[in-house]
Amino acid sequence: MTDKTKLPVIGSSAGSTTFCAAKIEGPGGYLWIDGNQKITAWNGTYEDPKPNAFSLEAQAVVNRESSWHLEAGHEHCPGSTSVCRASCYVHGLEKHAGETYALYRHNSTEIRRILASSDRDAWAAVMANWISANAPGGFRWHVSGDVFSQAYAAFIAAVCTRSPDVHHWIYTRSFDMVEPLVDLDNIALNLSCDRENFEAAIAFKQVTETRQLSTPLQLCFLTDEHDASIPEMPYGSVIFPDYALRGRGLKDPTESAWWQDLTQEQRKMVCPVDFFGKSPASRCGPCRKCLL
Repeated sequence: MTDKTKLPVIGSSAGSTTFCAAKIEGPGGYLWIDGNQKITAWNGTYEDPKPNAFSLEAQAVVNRESSWHLEAGHEHCPGSTSVCRASCYVHGLEKHAGETYALYRHNSTEIRRILASSDRDAWAAVMANWISANAPGGFRWHVSGDVFSQAYAAFIAAVCTRSPDVHHWIYTRSFDMVEPLVDLDNIALNLSCDRENFEAAIAFKQVTETRQLSTPLQLCFLTDEHDASIPEMPYGSVIFPDYALRGRGLKDPTESAWWQDLTQEQRKMVCPVDFFGKSPASRCGPCRKCLL
């Protein structure tokens, strides 16, 4: 049984975003599928987004909190860097959309219970069936959080395998945990990187692609004002500028100093939703940079 909940429009990127969620019930408990007008892809509209993502706690938020945490060693984003934690957009989401972040917190606890139980396969089927029926145009893993174990990666792979007609996509820095995902033909594996883990991302991409597997791999590079330059990246890579580099407040964002310093090829790689702002035509779905 699914209980859909529309969360309110709040006032920053997260503060001006419409969020939504659906409660998915299964053996022994429930999980939340979330969504928003930026990532709604094809199962909703900008004005009326529908849930199409599964999200967890973010390491950046947990690191600054003392009121709630997992056991020592149980990280939410084990491959996170100081760069991504400082830039993490979930800071704003947790502040401006606390109702949504509370769902991520619940999921973080519940998915670990599921993985440790005999209900794993049943839950994979529950999620796959829901996704196939309600998000046939595309499903995102982790608006917040990341792959935290190979067992969790295997669970994600099982959901993807059971929903073969759905195109899934994921951003991950957990390069040493995602082996179960690298030979699926219905998930785009986006390797999130920055100056601290760029070489590791390149190495993982090169080694994996020598196996000629089905899963598309591409680099998604986060850059901030501390980067002297953006490294040379393979065709198909995506550049995500930190908030300080976006041309917000300018009548024409392309007049910003950061944009002017980019090459023509780099400009083609920039995430248009992050740099120019979300809109009915500029959101995940109409933009396919990360979904190929």
